[in-house]
Amino acid sequence: MVSSPQRICAWAGPVCAVIWIVGLLVCAHFIPPTDPQATSQEVATFYAEHAVGIRLGMVLLLIGGVLYQPWVSVIAVQMKRIEGRQPPLTYVQFGLGTLFVLLFVLAAIFWQTAAYRPLEDVVMTHRLDDMGWFMFLISVPIVTVQGVAFALAVFRDREERYFPRWFGWFQLWAQVVFLPGTFIPLFKDGPLAWNGMFAFWIPAAAFTVWMCLTTWALLRAIRVEDPHRTLETVEGPRNSAMA
Repeated sequence: MVSSPQRICAWAGPVCAVIWIVGLLVCAHFIPPTDPQATSQEVATFYAEHAVGIRLGMVLLLIGGVLYQPWVSVIAVQMKRIEGRQPPLTYVQFGLGTLFVLLFVLAAIFWQTAAYRPLEDVVMTHRLDDMGWFMFLISVPIVTVQGVAFALAVFRDREERYFPRWFGWFQLWAQVVFLPGTFIPLFKDGPLAWNGMFAFWIPAAAFTVWMCLTTWALLRAIRVEDPHRTLETVEGPRNSAMA
């Protein structure tokens, strides 16, 4: 029973990813992303033509963004089991994961605002579209340091009681794949633009795999009994009988 809330929080990760995909792909038609080289009129027209879908999609994106927080929380719980009483890496992961939720929500709000009155000021709509994509992708270093902190905690679990060692290397690999999104302000076309192969498509696929595999690892770790708790359970009745 103790682990049930943890399982719920762990499953919030893949649920979050599914909601994002539905919101961005099915509702908002944001996949593929808008063209960074498009004119203000073209961007505003796109928002006007898909206004209802974008508004609904951004509502889903907000819901998905909030569900990222329970997932971050259960990662912190499992990291603390490794680090013990003084868990700096746990706090780093939890703090940055929480900050990422805020930035993700802000991206949805920018896009939502752009779709609210898209044709009244096409330049403003264009700028809000820019801000949304920047907020959505450029915050990659936050996730990177979050993942690195998690990886370092996994490496501290030398007995591999909670996480296998290869999972720590997977965490580091994922963060390297995410990093190209940091450079989108420097490009309006090519693989490093916000609709490019290295800045969007590969990181988006890797992020989905990262969330799913991390969820699997969390569910596996949750099932592992805490040796101290097991010892207390065994010794508890014995101490009561002696008393």
